[in-house]
Amino acid sequence: MNKSPSGSLCPYFYMGGELHPLKYGSYYDNKDMLFAVMKAEEEFILKSPGQNNRRIWIDLYETTLDNEVIENLVLHIKTIHNKINKLCFVGCSFIEKYKIKKRMKANNMDLPGQVKFFFDPEEAKKWLIGK
Repeated sequence: MNKSPSGSLCPYFYMGGELHPLKYGSYYDNKDMLFAVMKAEEEFILKSPGQNNRRIWIDLYETTLDNEVIENLVLHIKTIHNKINKLCFVGCSFIEKYKIKKRMKANNMDLPGQVKFFFDPEEAKKWLIGK
């Protein structure tokens, strides 16, 4: 089994589907570590074969999502968008969801039907694999 830079099994198999979890949770206020892991994941994903083939699950539990983190997160997603088939965010508040969506729109990242927000990780994984 391979692990991605954020420590997730890659690929991560769930109910017959294949996911790519990005563990960006539990960084609290440690932006330097978070941004370093995001950069490493970005390089890892961009080097992978194929286009529009990743079902990405972003764990944001226990990470402070201030404006700087949200901006970096959205730019990170914009960089890897050609690899994304579906994308979900797990563990952000209603306000954080609003800010992420607003920042994505400001960056011309209209991914209709490809992006959802969840509080329950199991529901997020089921949506990603289409169950």
